[in-house]
Amino acid sequence: MFIIFVMGITLWLVYGLIKWDIPIIVANSATLVLAGGILVMKLKYG
Repeated sequence: MFIIFVMGITLWLVYGLIKWDIPIIVANSATLVLAGGILVMKLKYG
């Protein structure tokens, strides 16, 4: 389920890059870094 969340954030980041909308890029980049870290820890440690 969390993988789907991270994929959604990634798609929003791609959308922001296509539209070159700085607030979308910044917000989703920060969220992706934090959620990606959580996902890595969740997959590694269960």
